[in-house]
Amino acid sequence: MNGLSLRSSFRKKLLSAFLAVGIIPLLVCVFLILNVFRLTLARSAAANAESQLSAMTGGFAELMTACGEVLEDLSGQREVGMALSEGAERDTRIYNALYSTAAPLLRNAEFSLYDGAGELLYTTGSGTGGEALPVNWGLLAAARKQEGVVYRAVSPYDADTRSKMQLARAIPGEEGVAGYAVAELGEAHFARLLEGKYAADSDVLVLDPYWDQVYTTPGIQEEGLARRLRSSLLEGGRLSEVETDKSYTLLREEQSGFTVVLRQPQPLAEWVIRLFYLAAGVSLLLCLVLCLIVSMRFSRQLFQPIRSLNSAMAAVEKGDLDARVEVPGTDEISQLSGRFNRMTQRLKTNLDDSIRQQQELGDAQIRMMQAQLNPHFLYNTLDTLKWLGKIHQVPQVATISADLADILRSSISSEEFVGLREELEMLERYVEIQRIRFPGKFEYEAQVEQGLLDALVPKLMLQPLVENAIIHGFEDGSHGRIRVSARCCGEELILTVEDDGCGMSRESMERFLAREEPTSRHFGIYNVDAILRLHYGPERGLAFLTPEGGKGTCIRVILPISRREEEEKL
Repeated sequence: MNGLSLRSSFRKKLLSAFLAVGIIPLLVCVFLILNVFRLTLARSAAANAESQLSAMTGGFAELMTACGEVLEDLSGQREVGMALSEGAERDTRIYNALYSTAAPLLRNAEFSLYDGAGELLYTTGSGTGGEALPVNWGLLAAARKQEGVVYRAVSPYDADTRSKMQLARAIPGEEGVAGYAVAELGEAHFARLLEGKYAADSDVLVLDPYWDQVYTTPGIQEEGLARRLRSSLLEGGRLSEVETDKSYTLLREEQSGFTVVLRQPQPLAEWVIRLFYLAAGVSLLLCLVLCLIVSMRFSRQLFQPIRSLNSAMAAVEKGDLDARVEVPGTDEISQLSGRFNRMTQRLKTNLDDSIRQQQELGDAQIRMMQAQLNPHFLYNTLDTLKWLGKIHQVPQVATISADLADILRSSISSEEFVGLREELEMLERYVEIQRIRFPGKFEYEAQVEQGLLDALVPKLMLQPLVENAIIHGFEDGSHGRIRVSARCCGEELILTVEDDGCGMSRESMERFLAREEPTSRHFGIYNVDAILRLHYGPERGLAFLTPEGGKGTCIRVILPISRREEEEKL
């Protein structure tokens, strides 16, 4: 069951990883490439359209300006106004004035003169006279009411052809308007004006300020295209929605208010986009198949050693430390199998060692329990000596016996930590014995700050340090002084044992700092240092300082302050 679940989980994860690594980047790349390509083509087409529209509207504006200047010039000629107001027969001088004024633009527009009643009198076009324009509405009515040039599209209901645009300027006379100067752009004029300014696959549509169609290139066959464009804009849509395979770009000519619309094919046809998506889909499908094949092959190659390792680990969980895995090669899984074999071998070795140590510990505990008889026997013997000393009136024997009994009682107790008060009392017992043993050899002094007597310290920690000062500090027979002090610094207890004896030799100091095997002379301070380091850490061992007088030995111990109440709470 474990093997099946491992196999399923491992293969699913491997397959998911291959699919994520193979499919997702490809999908993102295809999406980005298609969109960047479409965006680039769209921007290029838009820039091209703007350039073409700028060229067309620029030429259109120049022509409108030039036509307006011709009409202004004709309206300012006095003889033209007089001829139109008198209604005389056609005068050759007026024809000459009309042709000479409009000479630079004869190929780009037709220019005509109408009398005040709207009758055509003179023209550069094919008109023969008799044609009239209404003066109460339309172009001439607007020209009479407005100062300057009027621009207007010819409605299909007003003329034979829709592809015309007219400009008019009223000509003043002595009694009001004498006539009108009119410029007209027909289909041929628009074709000549826009020639070469747009691409061969594009079409142009010219609309008046009311979005009525004025001119279209031959490629636009639809009659109602202008109305459809206007409806799309009024409904809040986009011009590109009118025809999905075409794009529309427009630019308004400010002087006349006419709009030029450029229709272009879409940068990417629908069939091209479908082809791109088809290629992307095939690529994704191929990548998916390859990922499945590669992931299955890798899972077969990787799963067998993993299954063997899993079976061996299950055997180890059941307590079989002799389980081993075959190491087939040198790859990472083989290295893992080798490490597993070494780990199980070490576990078995450690287990055997642990069993052996447990047996040795049991034997040691039995020996320790047997050895506890000796201290109790010694304590009873010392108590007998104390009473014998008192009976025979030898006070030194009684004092030494009592002090030694107290020290022995403390040493065999099960407590590892005692209060500083108890530690100093045991130290007093030891010092009292040494004073009887070495009368007048040293002086002892203890200085303890208030509130530190209940601080906990390791049992019998100070006695070996004072013993070292008495035995080795004054071994040359000199008289000296030993001082034990305890003070508080924040949350730490600082204990100092200082003497003014001969001091510790350089060789002994170097051996201690190197933590070498202790000699019989300083075995006590090595034990104290080891106890402190075991209980409080390596940084809490004994520290040797320079004495105040420069002579002797000064040992300092820094411990965290703890009290019995805090230990009981913990």
